[in-house]
Amino acid sequence: MSNNQKILDKIRNLLTLAEDASDTEGQTALLMAQKLMLKYKISQQEVDASNPQEIVIKSLSVYKRIYWWEKVLVKIIAKNFRVMFYIQSHRLPHQESVQRKLVLMGFEEDVELAYEVYHLAAQMMKHYASIALKEIDSDTTIAITRRSYYQGFLDGLKDKFDRQRHEFSEDNPIYDLVIQTPSAVKEKFEHEINGRLKFKAPEYNESSQAYSDGYHKGNTVDLMARHIEQNSSEPRRNS
Repeated sequence: MSNNQKILDKIRNLLTLAEDASDTEGQTALLMAQKLMLKYKISQQEVDASNPQEIVIKSLSVYKRIYWWEKVLVKIIAKNFRVMFYIQSHRLPHQESVQRKLVLMGFEEDVELAYEVYHLAAQMMKHYASIALKEIDSDTTIAITRRSYYQGFLDGLKDKFDRQRHEFSEDNPIYDLVIQTPSAVKEKFEHEINGRLKFKAPEYNESSQAYSDGYHKGNTVDLMARHIEQNSSEPRRNS
């Protein structure tokens, strides 16, 4: 085994330890991996290439109508969980309209985690929106109020992830390398997938109580909890 391969193996093992160990041990392992990568000028792409993994795809749903918020949410999740995504279309001979579904592409562990977090975030958003809609006095329609809450939740969730990335990167510069979608996944995606994600922006009121409540919840929700608080109501906050 060459010296370069030994170094790559050591870095890969340290990164694995950083993911599995306690906070203190994980930070130490991450720092050691960072120092080795900087010392030997090794990129994340080289680390990934030294440990080839199978790139898989997984659908987020069956073929159906895709709602605007699903497209926004999948972009947020893909950016933060090392995966790519695309829309797959299909129409049977007896169907008048085209049915679509969102599909994730990436290394298996990344795809499974992104899949779980996506569905948990969607479930939480709908759950807390239903609570908020019962408490909010509004002259607007229920549909617009719900969209406002959804948009607030998604904006809050995006800002939460952006803040975490910034904080983690300040503590451990290597975090930016670890969180990036692997180059092998990007290359396969660019080679096999065509098209762009397009959708019409929903009508919502950013100054509404619903948007404010949604933003607060999305910005503070714990997606690693793997469950939803089953409170029937929550304290009303002021805008």
